[in-house]
Amino acid sequence: MNAPAAPLAEASAELDERRLQVVAEQAVGLRWQILLTATVVAAIAWQAVPAPLVAGWFVAVIASREWRAAALARMARDRAQPIARRLRATVRWNVLIGACNGSAAFFMAWLDPTLDAVLTMILVSWGAGAVSTSATVLPAFLAYAGLLFVPTAAMWMLAGSWLGWGVGALVLMFFGVQIRFAKRNLQTFDESFGIRLENQALATTLEFERAQLAIARDAAVQANNDKSRFLATASHDLRQPLQAMALNVGALRHVPMAPDAQAIVEVVDISLEQLRSMLDALLDVSKLDAGVVVPQPKRVRLDRLVAAVTGGFGATAAARRIEVQTACPVGLAVYTDPDLLRRMLANLVDNAIKFTPEGGKVEVRVDERDAEVGVTVRDSGPGIAPEHHRLVFEDLVQLQGRSAVPAAGHGLGLGIVRRMAELLKVSVALESSPGMGASFRLGLPRASGADAEGEDARLPWNLAGRCVLVLEDDPMVRGAYLNALGAMGCRVLSAATIAEALRHLGESRPDVAVVDHRLGEGHSGFEAVESLRGAQSGLPVVIVTADTDQALIETARQQALPLLRKPVDDNALGRALVAEIDRGLRVAGHPVGSCT
Repeated sequence: MNAPAAPLAEASAELDERRLQVVAEQAVGLRWQILLTATVVAAIAWQAVPAPLVAGWFVAVIASREWRAAALARMARDRAQPIARRLRATVRWNVLIGACNGSAAFFMAWLDPTLDAVLTMILVSWGAGAVSTSATVLPAFLAYAGLLFVPTAAMWMLAGSWLGWGVGALVLMFFGVQIRFAKRNLQTFDESFGIRLENQALATTLEFERAQLAIARDAAVQANNDKSRFLATASHDLRQPLQAMALNVGALRHVPMAPDAQAIVEVVDISLEQLRSMLDALLDVSKLDAGVVVPQPKRVRLDRLVAAVTGGFGATAAARRIEVQTACPVGLAVYTDPDLLRRMLANLVDNAIKFTPEGGKVEVRVDERDAEVGVTVRDSGPGIAPEHHRLVFEDLVQLQGRSAVPAAGHGLGLGIVRRMAELLKVSVALESSPGMGASFRLGLPRASGADAEGEDARLPWNLAGRCVLVLEDDPMVRGAYLNALGAMGCRVLSAATIAEALRHLGESRPDVAVVDHRLGEGHSGFEAVESLRGAQSGLPVVIVTADTDQALIETARQQALPLLRKPVDDNALGRALVAEIDRGLRVAGHPVGSCT
């Protein structure tokens, strides 16, 4: 009866070793990000907090980070020590860096409320980042994140005002969300590890148990689909606080503050965009693997698409003095899915910028070869050895020595390019060698006939004086809408239920409504739109959702409802509202509303 105990114990020990290895790898790879963030925090506190305290905190943060990284790397290699002892040591190291980092919350005793808010966002972002760096050892995550969230919440509550208690409660609420997501992340990690062990066991019996292997393979596919659906569902919980943070950061841009505080807001905004990008990449992989993405090919003007994609990386490239050159024949069109192509090209350009040294050059060029159109993205980075050309298209692969600078990438970009290329049936070619940079080329089918219609220009927009109805059941996100729309100059009607929204329509006539898709008591955004338009015919509506189901997107398209995916920043929200108001005026002559 005790025969299976040894293999089970061995598998459990190997799983613990892998957990420790993941934490150690993440600890080694975040040196420059921690240094930059600690420098920003020190800059915030320098003018108000006693200099010895700030200097001591800064030295403690950097020193503890380096000691922990070295210790975890050593423990991951040293398998002579019992794994349980090394995991306990990992928790102790996380207590140390959590105490060092989280002690920055006490700077709030000297700072004004505006800088308190900025410092809170930085500390909360630090704590949220631990989901991806320490969640595989859950006690270590709790030790580190708790020492960031709890002191921050306590400092707000000690202020004694209702605002302080409210912000403190929100910080603790967000901590609870992160704990839940960390547990789900750990569950997914354990399930993936278990599936790998099962596949290895099945491989050893392939020649003798073909029938059983087919059953196990089907079970593994089902498990993978379940995991993909789980990730899509779990993302809703994470997108809610991200949505609130994105809108509140947008509102902060309209608040008068010192230049250094404005710079911090921009840093937080960039950090939120990176979190959103990483979450989108993870979900892209799960959806592509689950086979729920259906291409919708159409005619695409390449010159406009290339200009739009490269323009989005202008600020990133300029910050590192990287020149981005483009060359594309005017009017050249291809026949493919524009959204998938845009994502592929964006991943390739992002990858090229990351691995190009400061002051280098990235080229995006389009060429024509018979019926094929080639889009080539070339960087001037360190290059890739031929034996690694296939490896770079695998998930979570970042070659040692490949990066020109310490990049904060997640290792999914080229894996997504590979999957989308297979889905679209386009070729992806890589030419590179060490020291010669890298060149990625997409081979696309040329479109026949007249040029495709281009995308609408991104014209300036203004919502000042407009009346906006917000239907959102989450109080945290609803409050963020009030902040962001108020900063745009809007008059806002806020509702948590359809019945409450209808009561507003009985007293007012808003210009446009923002409706969350997943409402309380099982109601959907589409039901809400039907009820609202029954009370006010032709009311322009924008649906906002954290769901990524393709059927939902198709339903919104059939009903001609604009659909925004959380987290939505204030700029994207403002443009969507203005566009829907203008469309309502053109289609039905919808008059300017009134909240009075």
